[in-house]
Amino acid sequence: MNKYKIIAYIFTLFYAIFILNYEPSFYNDDSVFLTRGIDNFSVIDFSPHFPGYAVIVILGKFINIFINDSKYSFFLLSSLCAVFLPLLMFFYVKNLTDEKKAFVVFLISISSVYLMNLSLSMLSDSVGLFFFFLSLHMYALKKNRLTGFIASLALFSRPSYLIFFVIGFLYIYFTNKNSLKEILIYFLFGTFLFLSYTFFYNGYLYIEEAIRFTQGHFELWGVGQNSDIKWIDNILRLENIPYLLLVFSIFSLKKEHIFLWVLFLSYFIWMIFAQNPDNIRHMIPLIFLANIIIVLSIKNKILILVPFLIINFYAHSFYKEKISPLENIAKYINNNNNEEIIITNRGVEFLREKLKNKIVDGYYKNSADFIVNNKKSLTITTNKPKQKNYIEFKGRFIGEQNLYLLESQD
Repeated sequence: MNKYKIIAYIFTLFYAIFILNYEPSFYNDDSVFLTRGIDNFSVIDFSPHFPGYAVIVILGKFINIFINDSKYSFFLLSSLCAVFLPLLMFFYVKNLTDEKKAFVVFLISISSVYLMNLSLSMLSDSVGLFFFFLSLHMYALKKNRLTGFIASLALFSRPSYLIFFVIGFLYIYFTNKNSLKEILIYFLFGTFLFLSYTFFYNGYLYIEEAIRFTQGHFELWGVGQNSDIKWIDNILRLENIPYLLLVFSIFSLKKEHIFLWVLFLSYFIWMIFAQNPDNIRHMIPLIFLANIIIVLSIKNKILILVPFLIINFYAHSFYKEKISPLENIAKYINNNNNEEIIITNRGVEFLREKLKNKIVDGYYKNSADFIVNNKKSLTITTNKPKQKNYIEFKGRFIGEQNLYLLESQD
């Protein structure tokens, strides 16, 4: 066995042990909804929300047969998909080029602070991204049937990756038309299976929920936000400095890199116009695609490894917490026997499940303002308060926003 492969396996094992030492911890209400879906799959009841994430529900239910703990089952599913993602990328790039370049991709991916986000957030991103790269790997191996079916797994794990498959299939149509028919047949077969599964559990109301949720996503919450963060803030971060090497990659563009660039640029445009800048996790597919593009394009591997590894390890030093800000706040309130009304713009459903306090959704501004001005209350926010009487609860990884708890007011 090649030394690079052995080292990749060993690093993956150590990373798995490191991640599984964390306590499963809800990132936000979406992770609560996904966990609920393992116990009782109902899109109408937001278990989880539309479009249902059927693949995550099915896989989560399967794991839960052995674990009998839906929260930990989903943690295992989402974290292990993230853990094995760099190893999968190693094999994908190895098939495209050679083991040395594949190992460089592996190193900059497994050391990435963004991988910690995938590993601990308990959301759909890690599962969707794992199946997306697995479908790319199958396509590179010319296994068209598996490519199509695995692409459907990715779509029904992370539906916002639809743009990858629309653009990807168009690219294949113009460059490798002979493969497209077989890929599409198995993609549509998987799509039919997972839609049927979802419709079986939810019935006709699923269609009405689809209309309501899609409209709400593009008009309200999907491109709205809870803080002052803008996409430019998330892109121009210290952790992203090594990605300036993408500029050099453009000048080294080769025919075999075009497909990856097409996927990268199409998703970048989709992200800017259709995703919420609060969630830095929407950038993560670009990060891992860029890792491959940079390594394939630049010959000097030291030029790649040095900045990536230095900045990655430096960035990791900022994150010390072991559980999410949301769960930390709930523990703090319980431990201090606070009985005040809680106003929050984050984790409303989680807090209602976890606490006995009355929880008021901060999106309803008039109600929230009335309570703040007239009743004793606590406020949880992602925006750093101007007042001094607050407690800060820090995130565990890049993209997990700090939460601020404003002390009781009369």
